[in-house]
This record gives sequence, C-alpha cells and structure tokens, in this order.
Amino acid sequence: MGFWTDKKVLLAGGAGFIGSHVADVLLDRGARVSVADRPTIGFPKNLEHVKHDIELIPTDLFDLTDVRAVCRGQEIIFCLAARTGGIDFNKRHPGIVFRDSVRMSLNMLEAARLEELERALVVSSSCVYSQEAPEPTPESAGFLGDPEGANFGYGWAKRFAEIQARTYAEEFGMNIAITRPYNGYGPRDHFDPAISHVVAALIKRVIDGDDPVVVWGDGEQIRTFLYVKDFARGLVETCEKYAVCDPLNIGSSEETKIKDLAEMIVRLSGRPAHLKFDTSKPGGQPRRTCDMTKAREKIGFTTEYTLEAGLRETIEWYAAEFGS
Repeated sequence: MGFWTDKKVLLAGGAGFIGSHVADVLLDRGARVSVADRPTIGFPKNLEHVKHDIELIPTDLFDLTDVRAVCRGQEIIFCLAARTGGIDFNKRHPGIVFRDSVRMSLNMLEAARLEELERALVVSSSCVYSQEAPEPTPESAGFLGDPEGANFGYGWAKRFAEIQARTYAEEFGMNIAITRPYNGYGPRDHFDPAISHVVAALIKRVIDGDDPVVVWGDGEQIRTFLYVKDFARGLVETCEKYAVCDPLNIGSSEETKIKDLAEMIVRLSGRPAHLKFDTSKPGGQPRRTCDMTKAREKIGFTTEYTLEAGLRETIEWYAAEFGS
C-alpha cells in the first residue's frame, strides 16, 4: 500500500483547472477524494471524467462553518482556492484578489485545525517574488520587497497564506506543506480572455484564427512554464514527502522568451499566423524563472514534460474542445 491508498483527501477549490488534475493524480494513487467548491448548476466540466470516483460537496469557502463541516472526517486538505486571473485582471483588481484569497485561506486552514486533520498543503505562488529577486529565484527570496506590481494583491495574499501556515504549525503543531508553483498551463486551463494567462491566451488566439496574433509586451520577457500534469504531481508529492512549513518552488528549469513561446504555439498549431507585439499592454516583470534545487533535494522532483510536449497536448486538447 502506498501513502495515498484509502486516504481521505479534501480538495478545497478542487473543481478548477489545477484541482481537477490533482484529483486525477490522487485517484491514480488510491486516495478517496472529495471536492469542496462553490455550488454550480450540474457537475463541473473539469471533473466530469471522474464524477463517479469523487464526492463533490457544494461549499461556500467564505463561510467557516461550511468549510469546517466539509473538513469533518477528512485526513488531508489541499488548500487550492484563490481569487485570481491573468495579469490584466490581477492588476485591475488587487483589492478584490487580496480580500477574497485571504478570506478563503483563513477558513481552509482554520477548519483543518479545528477538525484536527493530519496535514494540509498550502498552494502559494511564484507571484510572492519581487521584481528585485535574484534569477533563477530561490525560495529564500520569498519575502524580499513587494511582489511584482501587476500581481501585488495576489502575491501578498499568498504571502499571507504562508504566514498563516507558519504560525499555525508553530502554535498548534500542524503538519503543513507549502508549494510555490510557476506558470501552470495545460488542458482545462482558463481560456476566457478576461482571466486567462499567457499560454492559454495565445493558444486561443492562434486556434481561433487571429491574424495577426497579438502578444502583450515586447516578447522579451523570460519565463519558465509548468505543464499541469507535472504541476499536479509536484503538489501531491510535496504534501506526501515534505509536510513542513518550508516552501518549495514547483516549476521547470526550461527558460523561454515570450516571443519564442508564441512562435512555438504558432508552429505546433500548423496555422499560418503572424505575431504583433503590443507594448501598450502589461508584460510583467522582465524575467521570472525557477530555482528547482531545493525541490530536487527535498522530494526528488523534476519535470517529465518539455515545454514543446506540454504545448502540443494542450493545443490538441483545445482544438478538439473548441476548434472549428
């Protein structure tokens, strides 16, 4: 029997893009998975393929009583819920993003404490890092300066969640893991232009037939991108192997310029399209890249997907779901 066999695991905010892939990994490893998320009409599309294998519990994550009730009888909680969107949404709504993310994180860990769960995973973000942080960025730079401006509210909300985890571990003896994932993408991502991140936004524009394909910024920004199957596996393995309040970056070491990313998406799609760089739009910090040394040392984590392999699967999925 493995660690996850018959473990009762609650995914708070688990009906979304990342949460649905975490459910896949946990089910493959024998866990008994429940998902607590906001009430919807019908079963969430992201979870349709596992609807007979999980328990979906409509939950108001802003209500501690609701969250405590859904935690009762569970053993492990993944704190996945947050309010966020793409760079434009986060820049225009820092207060809403901060307020809603903090309210949910407070409730998730407090409910886990009150119901005496065995352990918790706090999903933080690379957005905690400031523009002044060294590159590739080590975990030690997590509270250096303010988070980068476009993600100011979201970055501080994630820092807040980390502080809550650290104080709860110190005072109440809770076993809490913390991850800082980098730039996730893949099937089931958010492709709505109002909230999408760069990979999803570019895939949608290319497959939908835009020509030229507009790329925000000058294309010189450098990022590391994390395919969602690696992302989900990284969360699960951190929770299993390193349930201490010591953040781990979960990402890729493959650095890519945004212009090269856009060119790769056009090439893999097989669509003839030209690129147009719009420097009036925010492009984010010049370089945000991931130092994976600590994750390799602590849990043996490395990515299994190259950027090209992950993009190919994502493009094929989007074209099958939404392409003409």
